[in-house]
Amino acid sequence: MVYVHREKTWTFEVLDIEYATTNEELVKINLKAEHINRTTLGISGTLDVRYEFSEDTMIEILMFRSASGNADSYQHLPYRVPRMQIHDFFDTFYDMIFKDAGSCTNFPVIETKARDYQFRKVIYFERCIFNNDPLPNHLPEGYYKVKVVASGEADWSLTALFQLVSILS
Repeated sequence: MVYVHREKTWTFEVLDIEYATTNEELVKINLKAEHINRTTLGISGTLDVRYEFSEDTMIEILMFRSASGNADSYQHLPYRVPRMQIHDFFDTFYDMIFKDAGSCTNFPVIETKARDYQFRKVIYFERCIFNNDPLPNHLPEGYYKVKVVASGEADWSLTALFQLVSILS
């Protein structure tokens, strides 16, 4: 008999949010990690998208890990979302990413196809906690960076820094 552990063997805490943009006239980012209670951090702030996504707007998600958290020690991991057109990304991954975020953000609720929606707006995040469902059940302890990279009319990125710890069972 083989036992398969189907639950997460780890938990995480958001430590910081880093961001960059090549054009603040088109994208202005102001996000931070914020305490929700003594033990939980979430994401708060704004993502001001001042252009409409086009067929040329691309997105990818990369993941890195470090045992120590030193800036020069992060290694690229195989977990990623490859570079793809942003509307296709939302059509594919929206439910997975925004499943539990509905009440903490005014990000459009996509019920049909992403191309049917306008994304040119100030998107608010208020103490958002994102679930870990899309990630593997087993990951080693350490520090992780998840980097979202968008390109097209403006190049910009968001990097969330997490600390991951094992759950003793």
